[in-house]
Amino acid sequence: MENGASSYLRFLDGDKEGFVDIVRLYKDSLTLFINSFTRDIHISEEVANEVFLKLYIKKPKYKSEYSFKTWLYTIGKNTAVNYLKKVSRTNYTSIEDCFYIADEKDIEADCIQNEQNLLIHRALKALKAEYSQVLYLVYFEELSHAEISEIMGKNPKQVRDLIYNAKKALKTELERRTDNGQV
Repeated sequence: MENGASSYLRFLDGDKEGFVDIVRLYKDSLTLFINSFTRDIHISEEVANEVFLKLYIKKPKYKSEYSFKTWLYTIGKNTAVNYLKKVSRTNYTSIEDCFYIADEKDIEADCIQNEQNLLIHRALKALKAEYSQVLYLVYFEELSHAEISEIMGKNPKQVRDLIYNAKKALKTELERRTDNGQV
């Protein structure tokens, strides 16, 4: 049993440190994964916090047939999708959102220090959301195709095809950006 699963089971047995371990292990990576849906790091942080709040309050049953990370990311994906559905029904923009744009660019510049990573990061953001999500799960989270299938709700062949098409799209986007001198 992996560390996240054992920590969650400890938490369910009453050990609050188990929950702290889960948050410590997965907060950043879960937030970045959710960001592939929301495309706003501040909203992604809020949604990730909502996921952890669900775990803490509702204590959903963990199914050990999946890895803990796959189970947690599936909850994160569903929470992000529900959030986006809720937001799409409202037609307003908070004035605070305008102030976050400059902050987000500063955060990105601080986190992505070399030009190659910055180019890849921007190219990923330019791709369809589904492409950036699958590439993130494969290359940054190093999940298996089976785990990605579970998270994204697709069969393994669809995931393979999606990865293939996402790589082609990323290559095209990177070539376009380097030909235009964009970094």
